[in-house]
Amino acid sequence: MSPVKVKSKVLARGVSAGDPWLSVPRESIREVLAELKAQGFESFVFLTCVDHLASPVREKPPERFELVYQLRRLADGEEVRVRAFLPGSDPRIASVHDLFRPANWDEREAYDLFGVTFEGHPDLTRILMPEDWVGHPLRRDFPVGGEPVDFSEDHETWQTAPKDA
Repeated sequence: MSPVKVKSKVLARGVSAGDPWLSVPRESIREVLAELKAQGFESFVFLTCVDHLASPVREKPPERFELVYQLRRLADGEEVRVRAFLPGSDPRIASVHDLFRPANWDEREAYDLFGVTFEGHPDLTRILMPEDWVGHPLRRDFPVGGEPVDFSEDHETWQTAPKDA
């Protein structure tokens, strides 16, 4: 595995689970992913989002949201992760749907569940939640609640062993 090299600005780099990762400014995401694609990382594996609000990690992340793009070079199977951090007050980044077509769906999912806006996306609409849903359910500040479960009134009967036993 050779070190991944990009000409664009890299804030940090390392190796995790045997795969190299790069942390880049959100303004550089398209440029970095285009460079990596030109180097043979043509397979878009996934995009995911992490909300670091009140995250119990030792080293506090630079911003609330972290986007992780995973790419694979099919020639040798090498993978690379590209990380970009977004502030909670302005979670937006450029879309890469035109560089990697599968990113279209992953960007919509991150928008729907975390509220990240992908500028330039052709159809940034909800993909999992109903259109009238308010909020983004995977944000750590989303209210966690539930509906009361109505049990049958004879629950004491069916949860109790027979008297003859």
